[in-house]
Amino acid sequence: MATILITGASRGIGLELTRQYAAAGERVIATCRSPSGAVDLQALAAAHPGLLQVEALDVTDFAAIDALAARLAGTTIDILINNAGDIGPRDPDRTRLIEQRFGTLNYAEWRRVLDVNMLAPIKVAEAFASHVAAAKRPRLVFVSSTTGSNVEGRYPLFVYCSSKAGLNKCVTMLAMALKDRGVTCLAVCPGHVKTELGGDGAVLEVGESVRGLRAVIDGAGLAQSGQFIRYNGETIAW
Repeated sequence: MATILITGASRGIGLELTRQYAAAGERVIATCRSPSGAVDLQALAAAHPGLLQVEALDVTDFAAIDALAARLAGTTIDILINNAGDIGPRDPDRTRLIEQRFGTLNYAEWRRVLDVNMLAPIKVAEAFASHVAAAKRPRLVFVSSTTGSNVEGRYPLFVYCSSKAGLNKCVTMLAMALKDRGVTCLAVCPGHVKTELGGDGAVLEVGESVRGLRAVIDGAGLAQSGQFIRYNGETIAW
């Protein structure tokens, strides 16, 4: 049985990752900002007693990250999935997308999204590096997006795209920093998934995306460390 820690586990891809790993008999430590309001996650925990542990964690609260790492001292984490993320200014009518475009940029929102999407995942990795390095096949996984690729990304959304591009670069550096400890570091793209974050243009069912992500994660080793891989196994140029 592997132990998997997942951030942003109360909805969307994080919730489905939690569901599939728990259903497979793995131990899951699922974190989210407000466990009391995470009805679906709590239902999963009730359905998998002893396998699913729910923890409160706002990934932008670095003291809280350190505190959780301290509480879990001595726990070996085989796979840590940094899934929590924020798409930035956007509303159902897409009127706020202008805040991500040059000439009308919302810099306060830009800073906030960089905190969530780039700084926080690296802080989580730093706090839990020893927990992960203790595993036989240690893997640090970061849910990214092809919008952060200079090759595939052709979107004028400065806020979200830059945060994912920065995350991708950090993953390559993290792969070098943790190579001697045997830790595989991987950026993954889940595809355009039908979730709240994915929006109305999404085409991929969340279950299919997560099954693909799990296969990619399961097959990853040091030879893939630092790479950016799509849910279907394709390597993404970035």
